Amino acid sequence: MNWIDRIMAEPELRAAPPVLVDIGAAGGAHPAWRRIARHAIGIGFEPDPREAPPAGPAQRMFARWIFCPGLAVPRPTADGSHPLHLTASPQCSSTLRPRPAVLGDWAFADFFAVTETRTFPATTIEAALAREGIGRVDWLKCDTQGLDAQLFLSLPAAWRARVLAVEFEPGLIDAYEGEDKLAEVLTAMSREPFWLSELRVGRTPRGRPDLLAGRLGPRGVAWMRRLAPAAPAWANARFLRDVTLAPDSLDRREFLLAWVFATITGQHGQALTIAETGARRFGDRLFPAMAGSSVRRLRWAMVRGLPRALWRRLTRE
Repeated sequence: MNWIDRIMAEPELRAAPPVLVDIGAAGGAHPAWRRIARHAIGIGFEPDPREAPPAGPAQRMFARWIFCPGLAVPRPTADGSHPLHLTASPQCSSTLRPRPAVLGDWAFADFFAVTETRTFPATTIEAALAREGIGRVDWLKCDTQGLDAQLFLSLPAAWRARVLAVEFEPGLIDAYEGEDKLAEVLTAMSREPFWLSELRVGRTPRGRPDLLAGRLGPRGVAWMRRLAPAAPAWANARFLRDVTLAPDSLDRREFLLAWVFATITGQHGQALTIAETGARRFGDRLFPAMAGSSVRRLRWAMVRGLPRALWRRLTRE
């Protein structure tokens, strides 16, 4: 039995499995969750019927999979529904209206063209989970095209105090009216007991599609999107809970799960901090053993990173 399975077999986690919530679940199971899915409850929200995931192998990986075919919204609506602007590219559909005047300067502007506005069932995360008898979120992943931070902050304070991982995909350009861009997300999360564990910047070429089509032709524009120099346009941000901030609000279950989340995302130095803090807090033998595992993983990661570091040094010289 590996260390992840060993910890997931602890009584606290058998009694209350991890709850992993994916807002915008079209892409199937999140790769980071695959190592723990068979121990976890997975919940996916996806309103766009073009993107609704089938109950395929990715979802069958979970101990329990719940699909919510509707919108997750920060606040309840009067009639339990909300309009969604369906765009030419399903990944760009949003409850917020795209801003064509701004997007027109970018080569992927056509992706945001609204083809239809339809009304879908809408609910808050809290209400959707309550209907399933679930009263917590351990890892929240949001890809909502503009409402990520608002959805996280809409969780009940008691839930938010125990969330251990949050992922957002905020924009860097003004793609939607009233969206939460990266600056707003970073500001909001700076007030929460989290640290930014990963930030990947998405890029796309800048250029007016009509001008590009006139000079390059339609097929040339498609190749230009793939091959031309690009500029930052959005980001993928992951935040992990800092267990040293307000540690008394977390119990043994949360410390065990925080170590698992740090480990499966490759943050072995943070996992070591969690294990050492847990050993002092709870005084059992498991946490020192977890610390030893983190040290071994960290050393192995350093060994694997050595060739890349040497290559960077050689190419700089």
